[in-house]
Amino acid sequence: MVCLLRTFMLCIVLAGCHHDKNETSAAPTAFNFTSIEPLTGAVKSFDFQWQESEFADAYTLCQKSVLASNECEPILENIAATSVTVALEQILNDDTFFILAKNSAGTAKSNDLMLSPSLIQNSIGFIKPQNNDSLDEFGHALAISDDGLTLAVGAINESSSGTGVTADPKDNSAKSSGAVYMFQYLNGKWELNAFLKASNSGAGDQFGYSVSVSGNGQILAVGALQESSNARGINGNQADNSNPLSGAVYVFHRQGSTWQQKAYLKASNSDALDAFGFSLSLNFDGTLLIVGAPGESAVTTGIDGDTSNNAAQYSGASYLFERKGDSWTQLHYVKASNTDSNDSFGYDVSMSRDGTKFAIGAPGEASGSMGINNVQSDNSKVDSGAVYVFSNIAGLPKQEFYVKASNTDQNDQFGFSVTLNNDGRVMGVGAYQEAADTTVNGDQFNNSAADAGAVYIFSEDSGFKQEAYLKASNVNASDRFGYDINLDSAGELLAVGSPQESSSALGVQGDELLNDAPLSGAVYLFKKEENEWLQETYIKATNTEAGDNFGQSLALCGAGESLAVGAIKESSDVTLNSSQTNAPLDNSLANSGAVYFY
Repeated sequence: MVCLLRTFMLCIVLAGCHHDKNETSAAPTAFNFTSIEPLTGAVKSFDFQWQESEFADAYTLCQKSVLASNECEPILENIAATSVTVALEQILNDDTFFILAKNSAGTAKSNDLMLSPSLIQNSIGFIKPQNNDSLDEFGHALAISDDGLTLAVGAINESSSGTGVTADPKDNSAKSSGAVYMFQYLNGKWELNAFLKASNSGAGDQFGYSVSVSGNGQILAVGALQESSNARGINGNQADNSNPLSGAVYVFHRQGSTWQQKAYLKASNSDALDAFGFSLSLNFDGTLLIVGAPGESAVTTGIDGDTSNNAAQYSGASYLFERKGDSWTQLHYVKASNTDSNDSFGYDVSMSRDGTKFAIGAPGEASGSMGINNVQSDNSKVDSGAVYVFSNIAGLPKQEFYVKASNTDQNDQFGFSVTLNNDGRVMGVGAYQEAADTTVNGDQFNNSAADAGAVYIFSEDSGFKQEAYLKASNVNASDRFGYDINLDSAGELLAVGSPQESSSALGVQGDELLNDAPLSGAVYLFKKEENEWLQETYIKATNTEAGDNFGQSLALCGAGESLAVGAIKESSDVTLNSSQTNAPLDNSLANSGAVYFY
């Protein structure tokens, strides 16, 4: 399914046809495509205008493609006007457009016009919450539905004390309790649909630290890694706070436009400091959920082992849950094959569309091996990191692959971020502290750019193997490229966040080499073409400022045509119930946070 279906269209000027269509014998005459202009306030929406072509019966707005008939990939057909406003599916490429005039005798093509970076910049969405406040970090976590029409935004330090789906957002008496904002895309704008709080909202819980939305946008899972009840299992006692930082997950279901909390999930062996809910991932229909708890400390390995011995501090665990109707059940307790203290297994998780595969990152894992299924037993490279890939056939998880980088080194934190495509046969892994000063598939063993970051692509096309090593086009020390990553459904597009990149560029395809806005952040879009991964687009905020951390979170919709990016340190003072296309430049609400939509 494509993202952001073209539902927003308005014909403005009726064409004047001065002939009888039944008697047309001449093809349409030559004419000019005169302008493309962004529609003020409407995200990714443009007004296309052209001159009348004599004898034309109708027009088609075309995206130029050498593979299509008449080089025309139709955006909108049978237009009886010389002006049309359309919400485009994607704006991250320098796409070229033209108009095709038609009648029964033939066609006429207009000149070409390009969607330039300056036009794109003025159509990028900017989203702030209705209760925007200092330090809230709106945008800490993001999730978007497969069709690109439902967006969840976590704000971990939002401080209202209300509970549930009807909370008062204006009260600030529960510091860092956290909140999630649900937005719906309608008529070119993101409209606030719901303001969600935990059913046992408490100061410091950081509800919204992680979010995941099912493919159809009907199921939402929210992690609160610092929630502190001593409950275990499903829908237990939420009232006490005797198990600090044990963590919890809350599951909401949507009926029509209304969200309701349906489940309160705790680990079966919940314990203090486990950070259950640090990461999570739903399958497409929201019937399976994998939850990471990187602080869990049992010494056991594999599936459903003994949880009684907590001698492997912060080794980490993950938990697989299943939904039937409105009821949730924990199916399995999952540990690494080489459990060890401080490995942080469960730091990030990702699940395939049908839930038959899931990947779990352990950025603190310390073996010095490289590649797939090699030696796991040594601890010679502290915090080098690893990823574990599991199959989940007939509800029986099995570890298939133990994955290390092709240039394993200490402190790289390979597995800090992980992402699977729809069928689970393509995987991206981020190592945000990797240090090579090189380009895509370049020299991986040059460690002269500390914490520059890297991303590794693996595929299962003919055996499981690494197929690409990705670096930013403007590699710099401390940029943290790979901090967050997201593949599209086909596994052919990858968005990579680099929240400490430092160019002051704006919008798309700006000057990458400026380095005059420290820690402003950037996102890089890579595309696989003819079996080669190449950087396609360099993406910045529309109000880039030092310290904003743009790219700390991101989310691609299913087909990869829409991208949401969080900037948790953005500091403008504006209160919105819907998106706009002009981002303010003031900095009066420090670290309030913002989300940008491309």
